[in-house]
Amino acid sequence: MGIDLTASSQRPSSVCLLTKGFRLTFHEARLDDEVVELAVKYSPACVAVDAPLSYPSGVAGPGVRLCEREARGMGIRLFPVSFGAMRLLTERGMGIASRLRALGFEVIETFPSGAQRMLGVWRGGRRSAASLAERLRKRLGLRLPEKPTLDMVDAATCAYVALLYVRGMCVVLGDRSEGLLYLPAKSTRLSAPRHSSYRSMRSSRRSRSS
Repeated sequence: MGIDLTASSQRPSSVCLLTKGFRLTFHEARLDDEVVELAVKYSPACVAVDAPLSYPSGVAGPGVRLCEREARGMGIRLFPVSFGAMRLLTERGMGIASRLRALGFEVIETFPSGAQRMLGVWRGGRRSAASLAERLRKRLGLRLPEKPTLDMVDAATCAYVALLYVRGMCVVLGDRSEGLLYLPAKSTRLSAPRHSSYRSMRSSRRSRSS
């Protein structure tokens, strides 16, 4: 499950479910309760959120997290949590993550444009929803609806990172005591139909790990 979270409930967040056969299903959620209800309803193996899920601890210096510094070294620039509306987004992301983890869900932080760069879907410049959706289809087998929004593209990317996390195919940035950021390992690529046995249910994750 991928969430392109907004800083405020005044704008809907885009939620994407990636299920068997690489099928994508999209929902809009304005309230935190609606996000949690979708997770409870569909029981994903992992929830990947496009939002900071931690504050800087000072490990990497004042006002910046280690994962942000490490991402910058890879050519991926994240807005620091101290930057304007990012404070609100961080507070909201941390609150939703806390609620989901209390219910037993695996929740990770990711960054869609950084993930798209790692996957070779986006190489910089203007981000076009139509162009990115087409590349997701060609490279990964992810089929978005016609005329998708950029929020939908990012939510789908988050859901794909959640799948990679479940498969152990992510690179991990940051310090565990402060907060971790997950991105696709470079050149990692799963695609349909070869890998169509993925299930989004936590029960299937338990059976795989046992």
